[in-house]
Amino acid sequence: MFDFVKKGQIVEGKVYQVKPNEILVALENAATEGKIYAEYYDNPAPADLTKVVKVGDVIRAKVTSASEGDDSFQILLSRLPLLNEEKINDIEKIYQDKKEIETVVKSSNDKGLILEYLGFELFLPYTLLDFELKDKKDELIGKKLTVLIEEFKADKRRPKMIATRKPIYEALRQKQNEERHQARQSELENIHTGDVLEGTVDSFESHAAFIKFNHISGMLRISQVSHHRIDKIEDVLAKGQKVTVKVIKKEGNRLDLSMKALQPTPYEAYLAEHRIGDTVKGKVVSKLPFGVLIELAQDVKGLLHKNEYSWNPKANMDAYIKIGDEMEVVILSKDLKKEKIALSKKAIEHNPWAGLTLRHGEIIEVRVEGVTKDGVNVSYESVDGFIPNNEAHNDPKVNIADHYQVGDVVKAIVTEFNRDNWVLKLSVRRLLENLERQEFEKYLGNESEQESVTLGDLFEDLKNKK
Repeated sequence: MFDFVKKGQIVEGKVYQVKPNEILVALENAATEGKIYAEYYDNPAPADLTKVVKVGDVIRAKVTSASEGDDSFQILLSRLPLLNEEKINDIEKIYQDKKEIETVVKSSNDKGLILEYLGFELFLPYTLLDFELKDKKDELIGKKLTVLIEEFKADKRRPKMIATRKPIYEALRQKQNEERHQARQSELENIHTGDVLEGTVDSFESHAAFIKFNHISGMLRISQVSHHRIDKIEDVLAKGQKVTVKVIKKEGNRLDLSMKALQPTPYEAYLAEHRIGDTVKGKVVSKLPFGVLIELAQDVKGLLHKNEYSWNPKANMDAYIKIGDEMEVVILSKDLKKEKIALSKKAIEHNPWAGLTLRHGEIIEVRVEGVTKDGVNVSYESVDGFIPNNEAHNDPKVNIADHYQVGDVVKAIVTEFNRDNWVLKLSVRRLLENLERQEFEKYLGNESEQESVTLGDLFEDLKNKK
């Protein structure tokens, strides 16, 4: 006896005929077979039912229409309501088990993304979306996105669901943080004091730059950038610039770096190019009680001691030199360790006294260069000499200023000669007295003349010869 099925009834039967767009199902105890069209078999509808269904398959479906004609009875079936319930049950279980699902982004609005999963929509608020993905929301449309179901409200037709990515990206960030920490520790363990590394300028502080390596950073203080003074570190370094640095200190997770440790000091660079005996130029930058400091190059100074200024020991260096003067000097000595350079100006000048040899009492010819109240300034072979006023003549009545004229050549006796101290003193008086004595002795030596000539006559004769 056949039963008459009713609309909404759930039935079961075997497939006995399959066509590309429909299948016929033999229903148990039914008056006729049921028919399922492709669009009611699944969503989306299969393009060809023959490829997904075969004769003999058992199918459960819901009666959507049962109508009786003149000579037939037609039953239309649909699997979609049952599939829909199965999907809802599956989604609810996924929600309860807190499993991740792969959805497709359908659209976006001002509050969040609209997702699709198994034909159902989910809403993903921006507050539960990765921060970096929020800025790319328009690029996400049509792409797959893995989420968790945060809220689920059952409904036979269309459940309400809220999705979230917060646990996913938090777990991802946690994993990334752990990996970064492990990578940093591994890199740090392989860095030691004294290592030379290449890094990139990552950021700045007021008096330092941070240099990024693979996973860690080190601090490069402004004082370690150059041997020369730097007022602002950004003036010599730029963000993203590649630099080579030396690790000068490692303490815990902190690295202190230096660029200048890999550079020659100003003294090293200068002295590598200049030897003892080289003539160099510099500028006077400071006066000291015992000499002056001359800047030979940036941050390189040498000392010109007052004893090395001139061959003339009487020369007043302080009176002749002022700050800013440029000078040509010779390197006398250098001490790289103490960063000291000794200089000499007189070494490049001629010393007129060097080859001069005079004996006390020697008679020489000198040229008058000038007359002062103290005496007569003279010259002898490019050196200066002096005849004191009381040694300029043996007659005190003679006016020295009238007696000597500039350019006169006179003979004098050397009374003092010191080559090291540039001292040459002379006497005309002693020369004249010697000449008088010689004349006197000459007269005394003539016995015949002694008898007829008186001593007064001799002195009168000498005066007339002057």
